Amino acid sequence: MKDWNRLIADENMILSKHFEAGREGHHIEYIVLHHNAGNLSIAGCYNVWQTRQASAHYQVDANGRIGQLVHDYDTAWHAGNKAANLRSIGIEHADISSNPWKISDSTLDNGAHLVAALCKAYKLGKPTWGVNVFPHSHFSATACPASLAGSQNGAYMARAQAWYDQMNGGTTPAPVATSMPSSTTPTGFSDIRALQTAVHVSADNIWGRNTDKGTYAVRMASNMHGNKMPYGVAFLQKTVGTVADGILGRKTWAAHTNTVKKIQQTLNVTTDGIWGTNTQNAIDALYQRSNHIV
Repeated sequence: MKDWNRLIADENMILSKHFEAGREGHHIEYIVLHHNAGNLSIAGCYNVWQTRQASAHYQVDANGRIGQLVHDYDTAWHAGNKAANLRSIGIEHADISSNPWKISDSTLDNGAHLVAALCKAYKLGKPTWGVNVFPHSHFSATACPASLAGSQNGAYMARAQAWYDQMNGGTTPAPVATSMPSSTTPTGFSDIRALQTAVHVSADNIWGRNTDKGTYAVRMASNMHGNKMPYGVAFLQKTVGTVADGILGRKTWAAHTNTVKKIQQTLNVTTDGIWGTNTQNAIDALYQRSNHIV
C-alpha cells in the first residue's frame, strides 16, 4: 500500500463495469473477506471481472501488493447479497495452495493491515470477527474465504487488531517472516491444469463458474469472450465431441452425463458422469480427486 492512512493502493486498475456507482445513500459498516480460489495477480482479477459479473474493491496478491479495482464510494458485486454489498468493502486474497487452502504470510499481513486501515478510515472500530469483519460465507452459500475463515483466521484477525492499534498510536507490530512456495506454480491445482491442457486452453489454474440465466455453469476464465458467458463450456463440449450448448451446471447435470464422462475419460479418472451436485452456489468437483472448489 502506498499510503495506509489515505488508502492509496499500490496499483489502481479500476473496472469499467460490474459494479454500481454510489451506495444508494448507505454508509460503509463492515469488511467482507474473500479468497481467489486461485493465485491471481491484480491484473488477473481485473481481466476476470471485466468479463464476469462480479467484483471486489481490493485484491491482495501473493506478494502482498494491494490493488484497487472498485472505488470505496462505489458498490462492488462481491457478497452475493445487495444489502451487504451496499454496506461493505470487499477484499480478495490470492491463495498460494489449494490443498489445503492457504494465503502467503505477505498476503495475510497486508490484507490484515488493509482491514485495519479501512476500519480506522471509516470509523468502524477495532477489527472484530462477526462484528465489523465477516466472511463471504456469512452472506452466501459458499466455502469462500476458505482459510481466512478457518486455519488462518486467528492469525489474520490478531494481525488486523495489532495494525489497528498501531494506526491509532500504539506500537508497530513485529514483522512477520514471509514464505512463498519454491515452485512458481501453486500447489493443488493439478486437476485444473490437466483439464486445461487436455482441451488445449491456457493452463492458468483458474477454474470459475457463472450463473448466467440461473445455470451454475463452469468455464475457463481465460476463455471468456465478451458477454458470451458459456463460451468456455461450449468449447469444452465441442472438443470432447458432445452437444456444444454451453450448459454444464448443477441444475442440468443429469442431461449432460456423457459430456462429463468424456472429460473424465480424457483425464483417466473415475467415469461417474457426476459434475458437482452438493451445493447450490459451488461446483464441487469435476472428478473424485479434484480439490478445487469455486
